[in-house]
Amino acid sequence: MAEKKGQNFLHGAAIYTVGIILVKILGAVYKIPLGNILGDAGFAHFDVTYKIYNFFLTIATAGFPVAMSRLISEADSLDRDNQVYRIFRVGTLTFLALGAVGTAIMMLFPAEIGAYMNDVQTARSIFVMAPSVVLVCVTAAYRGYAQGHADMIPTTVSQVVETAVKVVVGLGCAGWLYKEGYSVEICVAGAILGTTVSSLAAMLYMIVKVHRKYQVRPSKDAFDKPPSNKWVLSNLLRIGIPITISTSIMSVIQLLDAGITMNQLKNVAGYASDAADVLYGVYGKAMTVYNVPSAFVVPFLSSIVPAVAAARMKQGAEAATDIAESALRMCTLLCLPMSIGMAVLAEPCMRVLYPEAAGQGALLLFELGITCYFMTMSLMTNSILPANGNERLPLISILLGGAAKVTVTYLLVGNPNINIYGAPLGTLSCYLVMVSCNLFFMARHMARPMNVGRILGRSGLSALVMGIAAWAVWSLLGGLMAGVGGAVAGRMINVLVPFVAAVGTGVVVYLVLIIALRAITLEDMKLIPKGEKIAKLLHIR
Repeated sequence: MAEKKGQNFLHGAAIYTVGIILVKILGAVYKIPLGNILGDAGFAHFDVTYKIYNFFLTIATAGFPVAMSRLISEADSLDRDNQVYRIFRVGTLTFLALGAVGTAIMMLFPAEIGAYMNDVQTARSIFVMAPSVVLVCVTAAYRGYAQGHADMIPTTVSQVVETAVKVVVGLGCAGWLYKEGYSVEICVAGAILGTTVSSLAAMLYMIVKVHRKYQVRPSKDAFDKPPSNKWVLSNLLRIGIPITISTSIMSVIQLLDAGITMNQLKNVAGYASDAADVLYGVYGKAMTVYNVPSAFVVPFLSSIVPAVAAARMKQGAEAATDIAESALRMCTLLCLPMSIGMAVLAEPCMRVLYPEAAGQGALLLFELGITCYFMTMSLMTNSILPANGNERLPLISILLGGAAKVTVTYLLVGNPNINIYGAPLGTLSCYLVMVSCNLFFMARHMARPMNVGRILGRSGLSALVMGIAAWAVWSLLGGLMAGVGGAVAGRMINVLVPFVAAVGTGVVVYLVLIIALRAITLEDMKLIPKGEKIAKLLHIR
């Protein structure tokens, strides 16, 4: 009998939370210095390559690992080891085939894909990145197997291993090639090599871990007859395809958005290729900072979805609505201050993280800071609706939001007076439309509309005061320290010290206010791993 770790749900969510946060930190350690090594133009090629890779990866792995883990979980609960093995074998072969197709396309047509994206200099990077698709597909199969046994540890550790190897190899290769005087294209390909090597490392870890921990082979039990390969494949497709479609839409939209942005800059707004690359590269750097808050939302989704679904089944629609509202309040509590802080401290943030970046970065990050809260709310509402039994509605909001994004980006980026500043406005319009649609759907299909006052009121006031305090500290200290020391190190200290002081002030002010104003309740804290213990420590009732 295979070993069944079977962590309880909150334990698994806690492990996953820690892993996701660590992965995001390592990801920032990777992308921030990499952006400084590659420069603005080089980072544009890097960003475009990653969007192409994510497109193929999403199609191959978005829904099928979820489908496989679900089927394995059901079979494992009945002690059907032969069925588990058959599902794993068919699923792995399916992932391998999908990944091989994606890898082959990227290896055979790198120049054509780069030309389609209006960035022909990505051809080498696309070719180097190509093996990652099939490697990650095999890894996804093994992750689905472990998750089907309610075991989040292998998945979490493999993600940390993957990111750590990417940091070491990617930064090492890019830094060495840059030092040796190679072209920007070669340096970007060196950075991308880190992703390919890290994908191999994660795959090897998962294979070894799963085969050591579980008996991945059929049993000799004559009464445990596995289903046919056709049955397994049809069920994988039945469950996985709708998830893949809904997830892939956003990936397709982002790919289209990148291509449209580069095309509008180069062919409509009139920027030379190098200048357009610089603008897109600065935008990519600002996006790296913008994506950080999502790390704090993703782990919550894993605990909120079953909580809403269970409440709906056992206690009724009113209880499910209460939990959904608490989830949105927690999202606001965590992400609104990060969004406001990102906006008001956009200038020092870009100067500290990317001191050599072009000056457009501050305003781009300001726009993205405003967008950030709506992005995290869209993630939350897109998960609450399926948990409430409304699986198809998020697809409508994603399509409408994507249409808004592509339209606004196309119209604004092509305007020479707006140019790259139109890209984050397109992103803002996308998530505004998505959140508005989802809240409308929730009002129609849940027990009552969400109470926006309860969601935004106290947390919003706390975050607003925090933003004012942080901006005031930055402005005051920044003005006092201006001109102290002429060297680069001196100039960095002039920015870094006021920036750290502003962030620290904002954190303290916000924590004091949310506790004083009772912006969070004990019921809210119960939605997060170890939340009751944290609530007791903070005297939250």
